Amino acid sequence: MRTFLIYLQMECKRTLKSIPYVLTGAIVLVLLAGAIAFSAGKLLYGDRAVGRIKVGVVMPEDDALAGMAMRMVSSLDSVKSLCDFTYVEAAQGRRQLKDGELLALLEIPDGLVEGIMDGSNVPVTVVLPDNAGLEAAVFKELTEAGSSLLKTAQAGIYAADDYLNAYGMTVFIAQAERDLNEVFLRYALARERCFSGEEASAAGDVGVAAYYGISAAVGVLLLLGIPAACIAGPYRPATEEMLLRIGIGRAQRTAARTLSLCLLLMLFFSVPTAVAAYRGLFKAEAAAPLMGILLCLAAAGWIHLHYELCRNETAAILLLFGTTVVMLFMSGGIIPSVFLPKAVQAAGKWMPAAYFADGIRFMITGKANGSAAKLVLLEAAAFFLSSGLRRERD
Repeated sequence: MRTFLIYLQMECKRTLKSIPYVLTGAIVLVLLAGAIAFSAGKLLYGDRAVGRIKVGVVMPEDDALAGMAMRMVSSLDSVKSLCDFTYVEAAQGRRQLKDGELLALLEIPDGLVEGIMDGSNVPVTVVLPDNAGLEAAVFKELTEAGSSLLKTAQAGIYAADDYLNAYGMTVFIAQAERDLNEVFLRYALARERCFSGEEASAAGDVGVAAYYGISAAVGVLLLLGIPAACIAGPYRPATEEMLLRIGIGRAQRTAARTLSLCLLLMLFFSVPTAVAAYRGLFKAEAAAPLMGILLCLAAAGWIHLHYELCRNETAAILLLFGTTVVMLFMSGGIIPSVFLPKAVQAAGKWMPAAYFADGIRFMITGKANGSAAKLVLLEAAAFFLSSGLRRERD
């Protein structure tokens, strides 16, 4: 045990002497991560809001009721606040839709209003472009909401008619239909009944700045293994043989190098962590420092595993950079997970980068998410894999 402690002390001293070299690389990484986070945030949440939705309308010939219904729809507050309607021919509308001049095309069938009244419900054809953007998606939601309101109104009126017919009160049908039409129209025309105020964010339970701050912190935490190659790189064969002779086996070497690298990560993150704690950004309170230590320990074990796998500094640096970028992307650190394919989202939840992000998110929100157990398992797996690789070489 005494030999191991002396060896650990030597590793820690060597780590402290390398701080100036690692600091230079860390500054570059912070600038790079900050630029990526800023660019991604501006791209995802820029100043641009949803623009006006240009909709082409193909009207049937000699159908005054359809024209009247279309004018009523276009006058609704919830519609005219977003949509600009243009009456076009069918061929012209398809061409403008293809050229991007229109964002949607409505093809009104003959007998639209009559179909609503008698229940045949001749459908309106809504054509969206193949590369539908945000405006087209909003218009699709508007049409689906309007269709749902119409179905509800029809179901209510038809149910009342059936009830009155069943009990022989047909003389009340006309009055019941007028009353129900008034009720449903009043409901549909009230904008506040159709919309509810709800803030949706791809960043989840943290703000955009915190979301990309977490991603940048995870990237820097893992990529610090690149400038730390001078201390995390493999020993020369002669040095390993000497350590083995004095009783420092594979497990002790892995433990000492992981702990020394953990010390380095803790030193680099101590200042920003202290500033964040002083400003009250951590709601986890006393658990935040413990989670910070666990994050650095797990990151050190993960970085050390790369150097043990490659046994070459250049190869390990390339592997560490590649795995970090891929993990950040798949776990939603570069583009939020909601915008990724379902398969990528499912795989991203099991990426080590997701575990680190959850750990930092716990420090910020204070909400338990199982990150501590995941990080402990990750460090244990990295330790045993590194020790196993050393066993084969010993």
